[in-house]
Amino acid sequence: MPSIDDLSEREREILCLVTKGASNKQIAQELSISTNTVKVHLRNVFSKIEVATRTEAAMYAVSAGLVEPTSADGNEGIGVLRGKGEVASISTKILELSTRQRWAILILIVVAFIVVGLSALFLFRDQFFPSQVSGEQSPLGDTTRWEINASLPTARSGFAAAAHGGQIYAIAGESEEGVTDVVERYDPSLDQWITLTSKPVPVTDVKAAVIGGKIYVPGGRLKSGELTDVLEVYNPLDDIWEQSASLPFPIHAYALVAFEGNLYLFGGSNDTAYLDVVLTYDPALDEWNEQTPMPTARGYPGAVVSGNKIFVIGGFDGKKAQSVNEVYNPERENVQTDPWSEGTPMPDGRYGMGSVSIADIIYVLGGESGKDNKIQTLQYSSQEDEWRLFSSSDSETWAFLGLVPIETELFAVGGLLNNELTERNLSYKAIYTISLPLIR
Repeated sequence: MPSIDDLSEREREILCLVTKGASNKQIAQELSISTNTVKVHLRNVFSKIEVATRTEAAMYAVSAGLVEPTSADGNEGIGVLRGKGEVASISTKILELSTRQRWAILILIVVAFIVVGLSALFLFRDQFFPSQVSGEQSPLGDTTRWEINASLPTARSGFAAAAHGGQIYAIAGESEEGVTDVVERYDPSLDQWITLTSKPVPVTDVKAAVIGGKIYVPGGRLKSGELTDVLEVYNPLDDIWEQSASLPFPIHAYALVAFEGNLYLFGGSNDTAYLDVVLTYDPALDEWNEQTPMPTARGYPGAVVSGNKIFVIGGFDGKKAQSVNEVYNPERENVQTDPWSEGTPMPDGRYGMGSVSIADIIYVLGGESGKDNKIQTLQYSSQEDEWRLFSSSDSETWAFLGLVPIETELFAVGGLLNNELTERNLSYKAIYTISLPLIR
């Protein structure tokens, strides 16, 4: 067995948190580091202890004595991180048990592994037997995973949706009364919406991204029909809005993500043409900068961070819906290397869809195609560069909605359903977790 002494203090901290079932995002929050830094540490840990999965890493941590099983109020669980010199021999403790006890432990362990194996095979069998984009649906799209939640109080489309602190924010957009300034927040734990301070400048065709606990909403279309270059920032803690540096020009119908503490804005329209522009905003400097343009000019695309890259998917070029999947690597910017590459296109062109990622799997829901055919709901593995189908809640046309991830769930809210405004609010369990007790 590799030595636990090969791990640094930070690597042992991360391994301990992995053993407790913490996600990369939870680890990053606990240790005040970025999720990308967590991924780098985990790769190093897995290499040093010669494991390939989080389960194997957790088993190693227990067997090496880095963590220990503890019992409180009759419940079994994972104990605390132990220092280098405090590694206990679990094998010695096992040998102290009677033969009957050891056999009981062995049987329970075997049964547990069988249950976990069968559950994993059922839930994620498309990972073992991939379904191609030919009409066969992935079991990840089992419609029993969809739930109907409390309706969005103000039915609207083109609004900015963001998740922060385990809650969903729906900002501005276009309602039956026209372009609105309404801001509403949904708490999944209570299944309740509340109304917050209105956005100072009502806009539609906008997106939102969260940096440092604040929600950034740039540009958009005004009530007058004109475009704006305003950047407004919402502080959920104080329920207040403020303005930051304006965009270089008015714009709407763009895609927006937060990456490594900066905003990245892709494409959109200035009402004269659809753009190939890439803009970055640095909150620390309060300034915008232009980056290497996209290969394909378009509006209403989706942009999703997966790993250390940004995938800019679909969109409308003024003539037709695009299926392109163009991959932007921010690390290649300003190093005399083209930061753009091509991924496998979507099986159909679309725009105005919802697109997010969970555990580096990209989910694309809804959108417009410009045709009468129904839009397929897709998932994309950035590592395999492969698209698969998974079933949606129904076969209706759903576009210009808000789609946000919270931990292992997707929340799809509002938008246009069969070209009519909707207040629907659905959630989809993208990943199931299984917890098993440790036995002493």
